[in-house]
Amino acid sequence: MQTSVVVASKVGPPFIDNCLSSLEPQARRPGAEVIVVACGPEEYAARIRQAFPWVRLLHCRQRETVPELRRRGVLEARGEIVAIIEEHCVAERSWLEAALRGLDDGRYAAVGGPVLDNGYERLRDWVVYFCEYNGYLPPFAPGETHVLNGANIAYRREVLVRHQHLLGQGYWEATLHPVLLAEGLKFGALPDMWVRHCGPFHFGYYLQQRFWFSRAFAGARAQTMPASRRAIYLAAAPLIPAVLLARMVSRVFAKRCRAGRFLASSPLIAIALLAYVAGEWVGYLAGPGDALLKVE
Repeated sequence: MQTSVVVASKVGPPFIDNCLSSLEPQARRPGAEVIVVACGPEEYAARIRQAFPWVRLLHCRQRETVPELRRRGVLEARGEIVAIIEEHCVAERSWLEAALRGLDDGRYAAVGGPVLDNGYERLRDWVVYFCEYNGYLPPFAPGETHVLNGANIAYRREVLVRHQHLLGQGYWEATLHPVLLAEGLKFGALPDMWVRHCGPFHFGYYLQQRFWFSRAFAGARAQTMPASRRAIYLAAAPLIPAVLLARMVSRVFAKRCRAGRFLASSPLIAIALLAYVAGEWVGYLAGPGDALLKVE
């Protein structure tokens, strides 16, 4: 079964270098390809071509959203399976094999796995990890699921192509996944299909990114959400950081995953959750605006 891995790149080194280095042994196998869809100056594109000549590079000179970059990669892909990995992550050495096994019997339209930490030395990097991936901590229960993360996921390409009009509109967890589930398609959770999230991130940069992502995500959801539900969310917004923090605590301690690091970074996590809710509040109230373009 032919496979294409699509990586959207807006941040650049060292993230993209680490990601592609982890993919190289898998990408050089027969029937596999890696497509990097990068936006930025020509010098950046030339650097990727020179450092990673085995990569298929699609270069966008104008700034594009991450979903749009991924959409372009999907449409150029040759494989029957399209795997997506975030440039901030590195893949486990049998990551692609695990994805293929999960999709082999035709039961699932998409499969994904956990996101592991990288043993960060700084608390601010633990904040990013727990805020972004607390729903995908190890250990990961196998079987059918309704929630997969776009940083670590593989789809049947025909499913993506059939819904290509949705792929550039926002992050697929908000725009594509609800449609696929409503059609009766199934998602699968695979414990051995894991990636590792890497740092470092500046805390101020992360707060900005969290705000823009949340606004884009909520703005996309608001387009298909009844006005009554949006009103309820807007009214309840002051309580939501506490609810999110409680949910995070429950997940971390239920899985016994880095509880000490979570407790140490919890004051900074609380600040990040305020940025998260502020972004969602603006998104539900005023729509996404150009927030998606600012997300890296």
